[in-house]
Amino acid sequence: MPERSLVLFDIDGTLLRSEGAGIAAMLSAFRQIHGDLGFSFDGLEIAGALDGLLFAKLMSRHGLPAHAEAEEHFRNTYRAELDRTMTAERTRRMPGAAELAHSLSARGTAVGLLTGNYEVTAHIKIRVAGFDERIFPFGAFGSDGPSRRHLTPVAMNRATAHHGRSFDPSKVTIIGDTPLDIDCAKAHGCRAIGVATGPFTVEQLRDSGADLAVSTLAETDMLERWILSDSSCAQQ
Repeated sequence: MPERSLVLFDIDGTLLRSEGAGIAAMLSAFRQIHGDLGFSFDGLEIAGALDGLLFAKLMSRHGLPAHAEAEEHFRNTYRAELDRTMTAERTRRMPGAAELAHSLSARGTAVGLLTGNYEVTAHIKIRVAGFDERIFPFGAFGSDGPSRRHLTPVAMNRATAHHGRSFDPSKVTIIGDTPLDIDCAKAHGCRAIGVATGPFTVEQLRDSGADLAVSTLAETDMLERWILSDSSCAQQ
């Protein structure tokens, strides 16, 4: 039954692309707070990473304290900078993403977010990209745990709190564009859809363990049938 299903969407590379606006705003926030110390994400894996972890790694690289107060200051500065600089003209919704999320929600499926973004910046990106934020009333975000695997039970618990019912992991589908999205699903017995609108190919996502790997989310009807079915379809 659709009402027992839960679908969790990643944001960057899955729902939208901001053409580097998020990274630029983060680096600007570091410079505003600490001066120009040569902040850069060179050598760090960005795809699928948690904002909280990126903050800690960059602070450590420059010998700066990464305690909770420092992160809150950074997060607030980053939020203001992203809100100022991210524009609809530079932001692209990924093919079929809005249609799939809206259609699932309209059918009574529980829909939320599972993303490495901080919650406040996640909603800026969703809003600027033109999504109806009411489709995503809960989620797990980039400061909710030390790794992406930790976010899955957080999102499931928040879905339970919001909808007043629990969700069997076999009826939970996580949709993302990186192997880390797939890993955080499979580690908890959930299903994973890999979508190649980010830096990884269909083949790479399939090899990473995706139950279904697709080039885009444009085939709404097929994806809906697959998500709401009791058994997985053949990989695409």
